[in-house]
Amino acid sequence: MKSLEILIKEHALILHALECLSAARDKLEKGKRPPEEFFQKAVEFFQTFADKFHHFKKEYLMFGLLSQKKDGAHDGEIGTLRFQHERCRTFIGEIEKSIKGYSAGDEIATTMLLENLASYTSLLKLHIYIEDRIFFKMVKKTLSENEDHALFVQCL
Repeated sequence: MKSLEILIKEHALILHALECLSAARDKLEKGKRPPEEFFQKAVEFFQTFADKFHHFKKEYLMFGLLSQKKDGAHDGEIGTLRFQHERCRTFIGEIEKSIKGYSAGDEIATTMLLENLASYTSLLKLHIYIEDRIFFKMVKKTLSENEDHALFVQCL
């Protein structure tokens, strides 16, 4: 399915960025201080690419199509994935809020940064695993070639 191939390739980019974010968190946990600009660029990437570009495709294109086609039969799975998207938005928002304080040496802001980095990276990795290994298999069984093509065109 061409639409899923696009989403899986996007997952690979997101996972790479998550590894970079995890490496920065590891450094921070060891007393090293990655530059503020790194975290600002990471937030921009995750808000723009992961959320507004990638998650949009699933939430507004794929999930809608699946819900409509299966008359709500997959609403539980879709609801869980949407909840995870919302939690990720919350975590990345908290990361963004803590950057200025972190840059100024505020230890509370640094703690908040660490806490939200850990939560964000952990949840998004789990989310991608679930989609790639479980949810997308169900999507393959559900969508016809024509529906996949229509979704593929919208995903470009």
